[in-house]
Amino acid sequence: MNSEKILAKMAMIDNGILPAATGRELRDMLESLSKEDQRKFKRKFRKIWRKAARSDNKAAEILRLGEKDPTRSLKATRSSFIWSTTLRNSFKED
Repeated sequence: MNSEKILAKMAMIDNGILPAATGRELRDMLESLSKEDQRKFKRKFRKIWRKAARSDNKAAEILRLGEKDPTRSLKATRSSFIWSTTLRNSFKED
């Protein structure tokens, strides 16, 4: 694993979300947690992606801000967006 990915994972942990790069990683990590912890991490993740989507109109359109019943594909897109945003931001901090 290269240093950029490590920095991104550390930043995700600092932000209180699971350090998953893909939807599959996220699902596997969530399954290993208790129901209460799953709920906490899901809520925190939703808060972070909504904040990111509100700050960028293009992202809000792509991530379908306000969608009541997102598809599995849309959830994966949101996870990838947070991963890439965190990776990009952790690169800026150096």
